[in-house]
Amino acid sequence: MAENLQALTAGSADMNTVGTPDGIYRYVSLASRRLFGWDPAKVEGHHQDEFVHPDDLAAFRTAMGSLVDEDGIVVATYRFRCADDSYRWTEATARRVETDGSMFVVTTVRDIGERQRSDARLQHRAMTDPLTGVANRIVLMDRLRQALRRQARPTGILAVLFLDLDRFKVVNDSLGHRAGDAILQAMAERLLRFIRPSDTLARMGGDEFVLVAESMPDERAAIELGNRIIEAGREPYGVGDEEFVCTVSVGIATTTDAQHGAERLLQEADLALYRAKDRGRDRAEVFDEDLRTTAVGRLGTERLVRRAISEQRLRVHYQPIFDLRSGHPVRVEALVRIFDPPNGLLEPPSFLEVAEETGLLTRIDTWILGEAVKQAAAWHSRFGANDFSGVGVNVTARHLADAGLATDVIELLDANGLPHDHLQVEVTERVLMEAWNSAMTGLRALRTAGVAVGLDDFGTGYSSLAYLRQFPLDFVKIDRSFIHSLILDPGEDAIVAAIVDLSHALGLNVIAEGVETSAQLESLRRLGCEFGQGFLLGRPGPPVAMERHIMGGGGPLGTTAAL
Repeated sequence: MAENLQALTAGSADMNTVGTPDGIYRYVSLASRRLFGWDPAKVEGHHQDEFVHPDDLAAFRTAMGSLVDEDGIVVATYRFRCADDSYRWTEATARRVETDGSMFVVTTVRDIGERQRSDARLQHRAMTDPLTGVANRIVLMDRLRQALRRQARPTGILAVLFLDLDRFKVVNDSLGHRAGDAILQAMAERLLRFIRPSDTLARMGGDEFVLVAESMPDERAAIELGNRIIEAGREPYGVGDEEFVCTVSVGIATTTDAQHGAERLLQEADLALYRAKDRGRDRAEVFDEDLRTTAVGRLGTERLVRRAISEQRLRVHYQPIFDLRSGHPVRVEALVRIFDPPNGLLEPPSFLEVAEETGLLTRIDTWILGEAVKQAAAWHSRFGANDFSGVGVNVTARHLADAGLATDVIELLDANGLPHDHLQVEVTERVLMEAWNSAMTGLRALRTAGVAVGLDDFGTGYSSLAYLRQFPLDFVKIDRSFIHSLILDPGEDAIVAAIVDLSHALGLNVIAEGVETSAQLESLRRLGCEFGQGFLLGRPGPPVAMERHIMGGGGPLGTTAAL
């Protein structure tokens, strides 16, 4: 019979066996040599359990024990012992067969090692961040929920540390993504020094990491852990032949409550991180009741902004910009407002920060751009012979990061019949630094198309006069803080004069923001600043109010009635 069976199974890639119902091998095919190194004679006569990994034996016996009739088929996955005492993952398909009045178990044993390795690789990819090798967000949230459930019988506090590399976008944009990736990998390696086997380190995306630490003695221990991480972040990173410092800010949230939601705890750590950023970076902050109140307020603001967008309650007001030499308005700046029925018109300081954090600001800016271009086109059609040259809009870092921004803007201008030079795009220093590479590309494309580009709020943010040379600009807007102190502090005259002189030397126009008094106006004229905007010249208002300025009905410059 053995010879007949060998002939039948000679071409099979799998090992075929025939055994007794109680598990003794009576026949083993020649494939056992190739797959497992066993001569069939060394296996025949032995019990099948001898070749099963001890950890898999219980499950294997249960599967084989379920063969209760000749029609039944069972499949068992287990590790098969090789001749060299190593193990291979296998899948055995077995059924009972009755022949000549005797009962046998016929089994096909297939090597599934490569399939297991492939499954393991897929599982690893599904659970880890591909760049740094630490856990991803999915794994983090699962382990955080498990850790919270264990707080039902707490042995300490549960701490979540939300980490962010300070000014990483500047480094990434300046040195390139390859260098940025190297820094993120190095940071992950540093963080792994501080975690225990029970802790979880995950990368949330970008330059954000989260550390979940269970059984911490108290909040102070969590703060000490955060401070050790901050110290590690101060060590220089080697990138090629150069070294760079990229410090870390840490937000900490703790709990002993098993009912504390995972998303809520993570959000609390994130809010603490924002406070660490606001207080100067390179530090740790802990979530407290003040931040809890802030969180409630931010949530309400987010809901208000979302409703305003969905219910079409966004409004655009415009503030005129005057030529300080001729006394005529040259253009307007578009400013967003939200119409809130209980409170009237809300200005940006009450909602802009939350809109930016929640990703809603891009939607708002896209809408404002469309409305401003349509309004400017209507004014161009009506006041074409006037010196009025259109509208200025602000652009965010997310907008600049969009490779299609310039194309979209040009298509919008052409669709509305507005000359390209009747749109001015304004960006802040912070936005330029956060989107360095994309800013350079997008802004150059806009300028090439004829759209003027300006640096808004100059003197805040990174405050370097060198940026006036580095970026493709047409004009500079001096921040209102300098204008406010122009008469009060003689030193401010020198600063404003330096900005004006350097800007003019580089071929840039200068606009002073926040002109509120006649003395400020006269000082700006004396310093050679050619354009200005502010409450003295004209308050923000709806389109109809701006038309009074465009038509010259606002009164002499410096005495314009507030709108």
